[in-house]
Order: sequence, then structure tokens, then C-alpha cells
Amino acid sequence: MDSEQPVIESRPRRLLAYLRYNGGRIVADVALLLGWMFVASATFDWLEQPSWLLYVVIFSGVVLYTRVTPTWERPYRSPD
Repeated sequence: MDSEQPVIESRPRRLLAYLRYNGGRIVADVALLLGWMFVASATFDWLEQPSWLLYVVIFSGVVLYTRVTPTWERPYRSPD
């Protein structure tokens, strides 16, 4: 599959191709992670838990999310 991908020489064009290809996933990931942080913060505020535990829960949730979701892909080959 690597050989089917086009070679893009210009760094700005590679960035644009990457953002066009993964833009929806990036927006969805950011929205889900921001939602997670908001819900965790509101819950910890409501339950009056210590802030250090909130940071542990938020960090653990973000790490878990990145482990279970697939990585973003490059739709091109780099000449570098």
C-alpha cells in the first residue's frame, strides 16, 4: 500500500494533505477528550474530591483513549 501513496515534496502540501485526510478524526478526538475533561471535572467538583485525584483520572482517561483508538495515518509518502 505504501507504493500506491503519492510522494509529496512540499512540507506545507504534506501538512494540508494530512489535515484533509485526518481532519474529521482530529476534530472528533478533540471533542471527545474535551468532553471527558469537562465531565470528569464537573463530577469531581460535585463529589468534592481532591484535585490531585482529578488529574490522575483525566490523565488515565486520555492515555486509555489513545491506546484504544487507531493512529492517524499519512495519505502520502515523504521524500525524506
